[in-house]
Amino acid sequence: MPTDAIVMATPIPEPEHNQQGARRLLSQTELAKALQVCKLTVSRWTTARIIPCHRVGRIVRYDLAAVLAAIAKAENKKGGNK
Repeated sequence: MPTDAIVMATPIPEPEHNQQGARRLLSQTELAKALQVCKLTVSRWTTARIIPCHRVGRIVRYDLAAVLAAIAKAENKKGGNK
């Protein structure tokens, strides 16, 4: 799905924080569920570097706030929400 076609039907939850106050990083499945897209879409956006991720070895995690900002930036860049 092109980034200019992203439609958020329901509000995105606020990012969770752990006991130390750090943001909780989401797995690909958790991010897909939060954004209401399929895992393949998250994978494609990651590969295309549309959304940022954190890699530790083979593990990939996402910061929800950073992903939302990147999606908004991509939508604005392409003229989204016309």
